[in-house]
Amino acid sequence: MSMRIVFAVLLLACAAGCNKIPESEAAKKVGNIPKQTIDRAQSNLDSALKQGTERNNEAEKKEEAAK
Repeated sequence: MSMRIVFAVLLLACAAGCNKIPESEAAKKVGNIPKQTIDRAQSNLDSALKQGTERNNEAEKKEEAAK
């Protein structure tokens, strides 16, 4: 019976040591989706902030010109 336990432990040790599975291109693409989404959102936010700043600057210039 102790031989069964030794065999089972060795089998589990071998299985645990060989758990590296190569990552496919599809899995890499799926894994990059959250990063791409965050990057796109940051890009859109930066663009919106830049447009808002430009609008404020134009409005201030119009106010100064009206005075």
